[in-house]
Amino acid sequence: MTIKQGLAALAMTGTLALAFPAAPAQANGAASTRNIILLGAAATYFIIQHNRKVHERYAADAQRQAALEQENNNAWAAYHQEQRAYHEEVSVNQELKKEVAYQHNVVEQQRRQLAAMNVHKNFIAPGAAVAASNAHGTGDRQVAMASYGWGQI
Repeated sequence: MTIKQGLAALAMTGTLALAFPAAPAQANGAASTRNIILLGAAATYFIIQHNRKVHERYAADAQRQAALEQENNNAWAAYHQEQRAYHEEVSVNQELKKEVAYQHNVVEQQRRQLAAMNVHKNFIAPGAAVAASNAHGTGDRQVAMASYGWGQI
């Protein structure tokens, strides 16, 4: 039985008692004291039940609020983590751009050196020179060899 139903039943009982008065009661001190104690106990029970429900609702509200705050904190933590990851990615991209620029400068420098040595259309790569000399039957051609520490290939 809910609190509202209990209060309605109590009100209905009180209304019926006033509407249909019973025969005059004998003044009995023990019965009167017992009725007062029972009424006080019933009132105390209803007040305790009401307070229990109110505190349950407060606890549920507090739990929902704590869950919302936790979700909010998790969202902020995730946002900050993504922000740090983004900054790391930007840093890595900048380093890669520097590396690409350095490699581009090295290639351009090598092209300028080749241009300064007047090596243009007549330049033959080392592997191609050997194949070309074997194909033409001329073995007297000088071949530019570059060694990278791997020995002869």
